[in-house]
Amino acid sequence: MRCPAFESLIKDMKKNEIDKEHYSFVYNGFQFDTILSIVTGGYEILVAIHTHNWGCVLKMDDDFIVDMPDNKYFELCRILKLNYAEDGFNSSKFLKMLSEKAPKHSNRQGVEYTDLRAYLPYRNVDEAERIYFCGWNDHTRDHRRARNFDKTEFYFGKKVADYCREHSISSLWTDNPRNEINPNNPEE
Repeated sequence: MRCPAFESLIKDMKKNEIDKEHYSFVYNGFQFDTILSIVTGGYEILVAIHTHNWGCVLKMDDDFIVDMPDNKYFELCRILKLNYAEDGFNSSKFLKMLSEKAPKHSNRQGVEYTDLRAYLPYRNVDEAERIYFCGWNDHTRDHRRARNFDKTEFYFGKKVADYCREHSISSLWTDNPRNEINPNNPEE
């Protein structure tokens, strides 16, 4: 979808040599934090709802064309409790609102690197610190090597670990307690 409402902000950012601009808005009772970044080859829009540990990075080209991946749209629908059939909510409507909520001019302060920590798509964390279970990964689909069998056996027992070994399933772990889910049987 084309989002021309970003154009005036981007022009002002470039004029003032600002490569990142932060803005927030509330929609359907949720606060969205957004960082628009000028990057090589276009722009990135980091969007997050920190209270629900949801976020995504949207790519925008020089013609202000933005696309939202379907999986991120469906995750957002679940959080907002909206859908197209009942509410007319779709990714185009969200992207239009996202661009129209952007300020027209830069605040000329940019974004401190420490403010970006909440948006990190990755973190370098030692495996020993990942103690919260967050799911199963079936490697028959991605053809990667399964791992974490020792940790799986420690937490879930030999029977579950043997099943995971036999069926190429890895247990997934995080260091963030907010991402922990209740364990289920990997056979399910």
